[in-house]
Amino acid sequence: MTEKEVYYAKPDQTYDEHIYSVYNAWRQVTKCKKRLIKQISIKFGFPEEEFIKLSLMTVLLHDIGKLILPFQTIMKAKREQRSISYSKNYRHELCSLPFLLFFKNLLIKDKSLKFPYELFAVAGHHKILDITQRSFEREIYSKKEPSIIIDALDYALELVKDIFKQEGYDIEKINNKLKFDIEGRKVLNKAMANLSQLICRYDGDTIRIIYALTKGILHYADWYGSANLPVIYKIQKQPSDIITGIKERCLRKGLHFSGLREFQIEVGKIHGNAIAIAPTGSGKTEASILWALNNIKDLEDAKLIYLLPTMATANSIWIRFSELFGSENVGLAHSSAHIFFKQEEESADYEDIGEKERNLLFDRTFIRPVTVGTVDQLLNMGYNSRHWTVKEINAMNAVIVIDEIHAYDGWTMGLIMKTIEHLSSYGARFLLMSATMPQYMIDVFKRYLKNVKIVQDTQLLNAKRSKYFVDERNIEEAKEDIIFAVKSGYKVLVVVNTVGLCQQMAKDLKEYNPVCYHSRFIQKDRKEIEKSIEDANFVIATQIVEVSLDIDFDWLFTECAPPDAIAQRAGRVNRYRELDRDSRVFIFKPSEKSEKLYNPLEDPGLLSRTIDAFKKVPRDICEKDLLRIIQEVYSDFRIEDTEAYKHAIEMYKIGQRNRLYILDDPNTKDTDEKTRLERYETISVIPYCFYNDVLELNPADRALYEVKIPYWYFLKHGKIRDGIIFCNLKYDSYYGVILEEDNRTIIL
Repeated sequence: MTEKEVYYAKPDQTYDEHIYSVYNAWRQVTKCKKRLIKQISIKFGFPEEEFIKLSLMTVLLHDIGKLILPFQTIMKAKREQRSISYSKNYRHELCSLPFLLFFKNLLIKDKSLKFPYELFAVAGHHKILDITQRSFEREIYSKKEPSIIIDALDYALELVKDIFKQEGYDIEKINNKLKFDIEGRKVLNKAMANLSQLICRYDGDTIRIIYALTKGILHYADWYGSANLPVIYKIQKQPSDIITGIKERCLRKGLHFSGLREFQIEVGKIHGNAIAIAPTGSGKTEASILWALNNIKDLEDAKLIYLLPTMATANSIWIRFSELFGSENVGLAHSSAHIFFKQEEESADYEDIGEKERNLLFDRTFIRPVTVGTVDQLLNMGYNSRHWTVKEINAMNAVIVIDEIHAYDGWTMGLIMKTIEHLSSYGARFLLMSATMPQYMIDVFKRYLKNVKIVQDTQLLNAKRSKYFVDERNIEEAKEDIIFAVKSGYKVLVVVNTVGLCQQMAKDLKEYNPVCYHSRFIQKDRKEIEKSIEDANFVIATQIVEVSLDIDFDWLFTECAPPDAIAQRAGRVNRYRELDRDSRVFIFKPSEKSEKLYNPLEDPGLLSRTIDAFKKVPRDICEKDLLRIIQEVYSDFRIEDTEAYKHAIEMYKIGQRNRLYILDDPNTKDTDEKTRLERYETISVIPYCFYNDVLELNPADRALYEVKIPYWYFLKHGKIRDGIIFCNLKYDSYYGVILEEDNRTIIL
């Protein structure tokens, strides 16, 4: 190749630089995935070496279609910083497909790998690949497919030969002058047309796993190679580092550290699946890290994935883990990150994204050595959400902690169980943690997790923390008692079950400066509120305060809720169990709206049984008594018998069959394909009062002004301006979104 004949894969990477960089990343990734590759090859009966050859072929040829004149013209314009007309481009993925077809027939002999994994992987490695082929709409209607530049092709094929030779494969017999005159779109059309038939022949579940491995490794290699980054696969920490981190954290909080607790040591020693039951303040997070390090060592190369119920709790744990492992090694994955990847324009191809967007991509696909996120990020891969293949192969090769496992309804629990069953069959290990776990849940987990060990913090279960009082009044009638507690210098937490009541009580008690905290704030304000809660002396909140926030109050005034929710709320009081502290929990009569809210378990008597159970016990109860109350209230309940649980398990099967197992979720609004049951459909909007603030912002910054509201409310008051979803509603940075009264129950 002469000096003038330089071809580019990216504006800052020549084609050969890109291929070598991707190849080097592939070598690192396949080394880290060696255990998983071997396990899958044994399970599905194909030679490991044959898959390695197929994967290498896919990686080396995935971008050969970039050596067409339209793509090289765009690269030249980008390098010269000239304007670009994407309408004249042609999807390079399609132009790579004939070469993959040729090499596959030449190199891969095993019948188990004859399914065109590589064709679908390359066709969908930039864009959504669904049955409509909408990502290739322009190419489908194009009159002619561009030819690959002959000189560039000769050079590209020599690269392929050289790299295969480095890997010990001799493919010198390939003739560079071969004519690849089959159109790529015809290759894809034929593969799509035969997909249903191929699935019947090869088995859909088998195809899905091998495809995930093929495409997931391609994504890994391409993303790292494009960024010229080394693959950092797992954390390099020892238990001694964790102990040092605990000491430092205690020092910052003014707490005495006398060594690991017995519960933490016991959890940290477990090899394999585990359930940890321990009250708030027992050090479950640190125990889970010790367990994770132990099991990562067993698995040789494995990720740590730590999942929680809410974005707020995920944010909090992410900060702690970043301090411990380094922020560059810890990803944060929840729904607000997806805004960067909604765009379907060609300029959104991976080649063009910057470091910030790449970091978000790595976060959402569990690529970091450690990922903290909401449980939804694990569950939505079962629906073939974007980049699901990378998430799948990382989760298969991970130790996974699900904290606050009690916090989910039947639907979400059904999805969790199905996901646990699937991933653990490929070697993933699970630690399920809760302060409160009824026996019925333990029984269900035992059926899905092999050889699971259960650890209870018996030391703290026998400890007393607060005095409990049951009050027959509604909580609104206790305002004078709340005022007395605040004026007396106690740190006071009030928890109610609906946003409307939270806002009303915050208004009524505003002169005492409460922090008002619920789910209906724009993200920008919610972040600030969450920062202030830990040091606040008076907080009025909804149930979102229940899980994982590191807060500590003296007195709790709470509406009645299910017993496990009461235990979680009570865990925010006297967190460190100071014996001489006057800590109290006041439980008030549930409102009519509360009764409607807490019936997702198809159990209308739940709250009345809860309040009756608390009436029967002494005021001075220990953590173990709370568990007894939970067992009593749920004694006749079986979550696996609920319709939501059974339906959720079926939805994965239905969704994957509908997508022919390997195709991507086209972002349809199928109301069944969700990870949480909602009492009503919601939508993210921007309050119209922020119209001028957000108009010139990029999508990522606009997301800070979004808030979820009921969909019916949006239909009444919503408007779309300049492609942005707004809603006419009253918004206050102190109280949040204030909705007009309606005869529907508004919760959360």
